[in-house]
Amino acid sequence: MSNSYPRCDFPNRGLLLERLQELSVTMLRAATTAMAVRSPQTGLSLADLAGGCMAFSGTDVPLSRAVGVGTAGSVAEDQVKTVESFYKSRNSAVRVVISERTDPRLSAMLNKRGYESGDFMQNWWLPLERKAGITASEDIEIVPAVLNQADLWVRTVAAGFEEEDSRVDEARIPRRALDTFYCLGFADGAQPFFAKHKGVIAGGGVLHVTGETASIRTTSCRIEHRNKGVQRALLAFRLNAAARAGCRFVFSSTDKPGPSSRNLQRFGFDTLSTSFTMSLPH
Repeated sequence: MSNSYPRCDFPNRGLLLERLQELSVTMLRAATTAMAVRSPQTGLSLADLAGGCMAFSGTDVPLSRAVGVGTAGSVAEDQVKTVESFYKSRNSAVRVVISERTDPRLSAMLNKRGYESGDFMQNWWLPLERKAGITASEDIEIVPAVLNQADLWVRTVAAGFEEEDSRVDEARIPRRALDTFYCLGFADGAQPFFAKHKGVIAGGGVLHVTGETASIRTTSCRIEHRNKGVQRALLAFRLNAAARAGCRFVFSSTDKPGPSSRNLQRFGFDTLSTSFTMSLPH
């Protein structure tokens, strides 16, 4: 498939990394706030620190993490203790995202304190212009998911992420996972979509728009509909939607080489950076 979004002049890499962080923090704040709607008893908490944001949306919920901390300059020991106190006081594991903008001394401090590294991500970007839409298979239709379809969307996308070799029983998906996907799909600024293959719901994904920047994320396809162009159709539709919204560039992330990264490359995305999470179990 050809790329219908040609290159143009954009800010330097440092500014792109800054925009990616701003978008990541915005999405974290929005998702955490959405948890207050989904699960009011959780005890929503957000706090700014050292250029980033600490967010708590539930014990052992993956969204409970600090993003951007240590990107505003040197990191002091007392700031690390503040992060740990924030999460430990809520009986939560401590998770700190490390990016290429993070003060290198932070990861060194965390290593000494027994943190483990994981959740490595490859971050991608694409400059975006308003061009003719990318066509997809006539068998696939992309439609918005509205709030009263939230449970169906959440279970569809969560199951798609869980499925590897066989179909997952949606009824067995843990509540924690359902809550997380709800917050990712129905937070402020997020636009969730269904993908239908020959009229049957096959998967879903999210477009999150903030100003001139967009994120294409939270995308999965049910196992019985794979290798039929569903992921490509979801990607094409959201790129067109981002262009119509006036976005200048789009970000996305992948956790490992595979169909998602190949699709991004097929549409002209380039790698921008890597990031990972350092965790201290509680």
